[in-house]
Amino acid sequence: MRRSPTVHRRRLGAELRRMRDNAGRTHREVAAHLDCSQGKISQIELGRVPVRTSDVRLMAEFYGASEDQVSALIDLAQDSKQRGWWQEFPTTAQRPGFETYLGLETSAKAVSCYGTDPIPELLQTADYSTAVFAAEGEELRERLAVSNTRQQRLLGENPLELWAVLDEAALRRVVGGPAVMRQQLEHLVLMGYRRNVTIQVLPFGAGGHPLMGDRISVFSFPDDADPQVVHLGDSANSRFLDKAADTRGYLAAFEKVCGTALNPKDSSAFISAVADSYG
Repeated sequence: MRRSPTVHRRRLGAELRRMRDNAGRTHREVAAHLDCSQGKISQIELGRVPVRTSDVRLMAEFYGASEDQVSALIDLAQDSKQRGWWQEFPTTAQRPGFETYLGLETSAKAVSCYGTDPIPELLQTADYSTAVFAAEGEELRERLAVSNTRQQRLLGENPLELWAVLDEAALRRVVGGPAVMRQQLEHLVLMGYRRNVTIQVLPFGAGGHPLMGDRISVFSFPDDADPQVVHLGDSANSRFLDKAADTRGYLAAFEKVCGTALNPKDSSAFISAVADSYG
């Protein structure tokens, strides 16, 4: 598994926030102690910005942390400054929402997702991706390289666990032409045979459901100290939720959609039938 600074940064922020709450300190007090803005403290606690080790020490000591606690936080801060693999790609690194998404995906042990269309990028063929990226006006070579790197997580030892619920619309919308769609759907069937990949189809006949209009991804991590993160929207309009009070409803909604969708075996048969319709 490639290392990602994103989860380290979020874990550090959560720990600093917890310590500040326990110490009864406000953002205003911490900002005055560090001689910075309250906004900077908020951004650090949300894990959205890298933080200097000197600031981590000042904050932790202000909260009454022991030297061992300070040392552990500084180690976490250093890990959070590592470069993510996606920073090798200029356009990708300039998209904050997408960059955060890739950081979470890189460190996750499992990803669960639901959306109407397009088919999730982790499951796309190169031809299908090319058609999608071209329609979105993306820089093709870079996006295809990023997509290929992401898909490698589904292979090899300790692969990413993927649970994808596909709306029937994703199977019916013709992207790249009939031949591309047939190849794409045949690829989905093959991927569904992998032990770490579960694919379900939510047919039109299932009617309304609690995630209508939503595109959702749920990231779960190897370390229990890292809470599940729910991502809503797309890379241009992203929301990341990690507080239990905010994620609970979405997790329950996803579970309900899984119960409504066709089981994996019937989903495979459904996808194969749609693939045959493309000739």
